[in-house]
Amino acid sequence: MEQLEGQNEYSQPSGHQYPDPDSAAYATSYPWVGDDDGYVPAAFQQSSFASFREDLNTGQGRETNERRSSGHFNTSQWDATHELGYVSSDNLLRQGTPQQDLNDETSSQNPSHDEDISDSESQVFATMPANTLGTPIERQELLSVPSTDRWRGSSARVSVSRGGRARRGRSGIGRGCKGMKRGLRKPIEPGVEFKAQLSEATMAFTQSDFEKAELFTLKALQLNPEMFEAHNLLSEIHAARGDKDKALSAAWNGAHTKPRDIEMWSRIASIILERSDNDRDATLRDAIYCYTRIIAVDKRNVEARYQRATLNRELGHKRKVIAEYEYILKELPHDTTVLRHLAEIYIELNEAAQALQHYEATIVHLQATESEHVLTFTWSDVNIVAELYGFQRRYDEGISTVKKLARWLLGRKDDSCWEHYDEDDREWDCDDHPRRNGTPGFTCGVYETLSYGHGLPLELRVKLGIFRLYSDKHDLTEAITHFEWLNPDDDQDGARLFDYPDLFREAANALRARQHFEEALRYYEPLRRASDYINASFFMEIALCYRAVGSKADAEGCYKTILEHDPSSTEARVAMWNMSKEPDTFQADIAGPTKLSSVFKQKSRRRLCVSSIRRREAATVPPSSAFSMLATSTLPLCTVKQPDLHQDSARQEEVQVLFIRWQMLSDQRHTNEKDNAAWSEAARLLLQIFRENRVFYPSDRHHRFYGYSRLARAIANRPKYERGALISKSDSIMETLEGDQVVIPDQFMGISFAEWLDIFLENGLSLAKSGDPNAAYEGIASAYNANVFYHSPKAVLAIHICWFTCALLANDDETLCNIARWFMMEYQFVTDCYRLFSALNRLCDTPYNSWYNCGPSQKFMLRQLKAMDFSFQREGRRKSLFQERASFTAKDSDGNPIQAEDLDVSLLMLYGHILYAGKSYPYAVNYFLRALASDPGNPVIKLSLALGYIHWAFKRQAQNRHQILVQGFAFLMEYYDCRQESGSDLQKQEAEYNVGRAYHLLGVIHLAIPYYERCLALGNALEMRYGSSITENFAQEAAFALQGHWAASGNMDRAREVTERWLVI
Repeated sequence: MEQLEGQNEYSQPSGHQYPDPDSAAYATSYPWVGDDDGYVPAAFQQSSFASFREDLNTGQGRETNERRSSGHFNTSQWDATHELGYVSSDNLLRQGTPQQDLNDETSSQNPSHDEDISDSESQVFATMPANTLGTPIERQELLSVPSTDRWRGSSARVSVSRGGRARRGRSGIGRGCKGMKRGLRKPIEPGVEFKAQLSEATMAFTQSDFEKAELFTLKALQLNPEMFEAHNLLSEIHAARGDKDKALSAAWNGAHTKPRDIEMWSRIASIILERSDNDRDATLRDAIYCYTRIIAVDKRNVEARYQRATLNRELGHKRKVIAEYEYILKELPHDTTVLRHLAEIYIELNEAAQALQHYEATIVHLQATESEHVLTFTWSDVNIVAELYGFQRRYDEGISTVKKLARWLLGRKDDSCWEHYDEDDREWDCDDHPRRNGTPGFTCGVYETLSYGHGLPLELRVKLGIFRLYSDKHDLTEAITHFEWLNPDDDQDGARLFDYPDLFREAANALRARQHFEEALRYYEPLRRASDYINASFFMEIALCYRAVGSKADAEGCYKTILEHDPSSTEARVAMWNMSKEPDTFQADIAGPTKLSSVFKQKSRRRLCVSSIRRREAATVPPSSAFSMLATSTLPLCTVKQPDLHQDSARQEEVQVLFIRWQMLSDQRHTNEKDNAAWSEAARLLLQIFRENRVFYPSDRHHRFYGYSRLARAIANRPKYERGALISKSDSIMETLEGDQVVIPDQFMGISFAEWLDIFLENGLSLAKSGDPNAAYEGIASAYNANVFYHSPKAVLAIHICWFTCALLANDDETLCNIARWFMMEYQFVTDCYRLFSALNRLCDTPYNSWYNCGPSQKFMLRQLKAMDFSFQREGRRKSLFQERASFTAKDSDGNPIQAEDLDVSLLMLYGHILYAGKSYPYAVNYFLRALASDPGNPVIKLSLALGYIHWAFKRQAQNRHQILVQGFAFLMEYYDCRQESGSDLQKQEAEYNVGRAYHLLGVIHLAIPYYERCLALGNALEMRYGSSITENFAQEAAFALQGHWAASGNMDRAREVTERWLVI
């Protein structure tokens, strides 16, 4: 399964039944064979496997018949009708009787409504399908099996009831025998025949003979389908052949052999979610099932519940999401992250009171404890609380609560003079004079000035102003006092408009709703410069204000702007017609909202609440004028389906302006966070434009890019032999046999492809540095899949260099290994590629690098070695070793495979160290000896050999330890002599320490002490010669070893002496 390229419940996919997590009924029939007795991912239910069924009927089916005739029939053997299912005599006796209530605690139902379901209701159990038992003749054959064989076969039955409880009695039904153990039973022992079949399958897989490997694996599964290793190997076989569906299905079935393995189910869920499937809902339900299995094992697994809630949210099961987050809150009380998710769901369900209760309890708890957890309650949470009060129209209470929480966060919790003062908001004025000084109980200077007006965030200040407008007092003066902090008259580049355009829109909407049209226009009109917030509803709203104040010309201009971009807008046409019928004096009280405004009025409150929760605390990116035509998702005015040439030219100019802005911000973004955000937004928009062009992403990326014209696309879609008939006139001009010339462009939207590649790679590096490696990988992969870059060797090389750089920034050892493997395949038999693989794994800062010596990496390196060895064989010898060969992946300019010219010592040492890291010391020594034969004077090879032999001697399987140790120390002394002859004190010190450490490892510390002491002496000499500029010094390591020895032996004076000299910083 490691080779799969991809890597969260109550809800069960429709039409499926699930095996019980605690039962021993493992799903063993694969979905491409036929009907399965266990759960199968929905993505694989329609797969077929007719060819394999035919092979198995003619192959293993015949073998089964022979074994039947010889009297050695096992009930779990292969039968094409049974399709790898388990059969037992108990199940035969149970067949034909009505289906009992096998799941007494709860039934496995597929909930069709969005309702609350508890954890106990989410448990799923296996049931036995009727078609598992085969024909009546086969049943009779099985019933005639001797009792001993029947007992062995029954241990591998298809299903058990109630989480693994056996129902076994005299008649095969009932509640079980006295003394029967409940729960998981031990799997059947593999057996000699199983091991032999699996060994043959593994050998065939390493030789890339996938058909033979699959056949032996299926035979092994026939013998014992409960062994995870066989399922895992079958998954790797299908993955190596590129059949991801079958690979995932085999991994799925293998996971059921380890039903309580949490990591396995989590990995399967990740793989399912990374698949690109048309039926997204079925994919989500499959992943939900995996996380349900995890929760069945560990109910308190918060991560699995988080993932399950996220997937249920995407499916629209909001009640289930609430149930999950409520349970997480019990495990993580007063967690503000969970509260934010809960608030968002409750608002969508129009149940803001429930979310507010949770927040009020959390606030009381945090204010009472005053622990370090108070740091988790931020201004964003205060903003959410304000939104919850606003959604319930409890404006006066909202004002009081917001001010109380603001005082708490600003350190004025004990400032009690404002507790009952609610006539106005003078507490949050800019200066103490004049209003704050006149408040009874206020003393100037007790608290810092910044903890009053300047300390209140603008979002909350605007919220207070809106609440004042909607409160019973309808205090317009106090609301305007708050809104003026936005400074709507500022027309400079650094105006607050560009940082808080959403607040301008909220203030203007509130003033318009309360029919203060002139005041609303002061906040609507500046928004014309913030083009990201201009859409059809904006023009309808501002036009209504213009009509209310009698400015019909401006209102008409707004309606015409809408109609220019969307001629089908009936709201704008009706509003213009109504305006033409109005008298010159337009009364504000008859200015009824249009259809669009009424719809906005109904939905705006809920949408603003949710958007406020999702908005980050950081300031929004100041938009540029070039963004307006490009961000089509926020500007639905550009709906013309067939733009003319003028529009294409205008769009190209806007793209170039955006590109210039991206270039200008490239140097400034490293020192200015706001510029970095603007740079990232510009890069995102540019890449979105590039990815929307389907010419760069054909159905088959092997189709080259010949241009944007219809002729160029037709040429790209021609068969390969027809495209080969093109005559190259130059690097950018091709001519067909018909005489048509095709000019291959080297730019898009006036920007060269090299610059587009720079945008892709720079953006990927920026995302990786900001801690979002998945988004970085996605962007780099989209560049790699574009045909303009895919067929350019230089571009592909730059993409993969950037790819492993992002992986290094993210400490992603899996991606590092995959990219390094690409280099070794693309530049096969190049020593630097093998060194790159080692260096990348060395630089990856992970606790243990499992991907360095994992199964896929080891097998890949073995194939590289086989390919290298095959290159040196004579022609006659090659024929006999043809099955042992590995493929040559690199080709020259003529398309011929590149073979190895000489034995690569680095490849031999790399594979040896992979085996060494996996504790396969005898095999590692083998490859070290081959490397030594090619480079006999290399001291590193001799040291590796010495360590390999020494560690081999410590293995329990070592038969002659003393001889192995003598061999190891012989190579160690040769290494020592090489270092001593080098003339470098650094290398001499290294040798002294390594030999001393080897003796220390064996427990003969009296032999190690002289080497340690010489290492310390050389350390003194190195310090005197190089001072603080010394790069390596093993003196501290040697001193630490000596300190431990002297202390353990009771010589504390020597231990203190060594410590004070070398180990004190």
